[in-house]
Amino acid sequence: MKQKRMPRAPAARVWPNDGALVEACLRGERSAWDALIERYRRLIYSVPVAYGISSDDADDIFQRVAVLLIENLHRIRRVESLPAWLLTTARRECQAFLRGERRWRPMDDLESFEPTEDPPDVAGRLHEVRCEHALALALERLEETCKALLTALYLEDPTPTYDEISRRLVRPVGSLGPTRARCLKRLRKLYRGLGGPDS
Repeated sequence: MKQKRMPRAPAARVWPNDGALVEACLRGERSAWDALIERYRRLIYSVPVAYGISSDDADDIFQRVAVLLIENLHRIRRVESLPAWLLTTARRECQAFLRGERRWRPMDDLESFEPTEDPPDVAGRLHEVRCEHALALALERLEETCKALLTALYLEDPTPTYDEISRRLVRPVGSLGPTRARCLKRLRKLYRGLGGPDS
């Protein structure tokens, strides 16, 4: 008896950049919303963590920020400002929570709102988060060879040897140093283009 083949799950769609992802969200594509929230999940959660808010309350703040994003995405004029908008919104919600406000306030001015000043330790951590997020997005946009090389050299633990990386990438060991320099230059340019702050 011939066994029936199980239908293959459709491959997850990959959007080339945040602009295309946001456009798909605005067209009402559910998978795009899921991808957008997943892409910025760590960034949003990092804010209540920096404020020392418990994980249960951080979940509530995350949900609130996600709802505000869904409600207000069409009002964000520049896609490049999305990470900053999310950080600002999450900071505002954390500050409202810490003041003991029982009722969430509506969003008024999406572009110019700045919350009150953060304590120095929180401000420093949020600066690190912005750097890390811009760097992760820049790495994601690199061509595959550069992404694989830089990931192996700087993110893998333990760091593989040059011989191992050479085998993986099917490239001579002697070419890895110059390739690394070119890739870092491209990464830096992408990082700046994404609004990555100075460290």
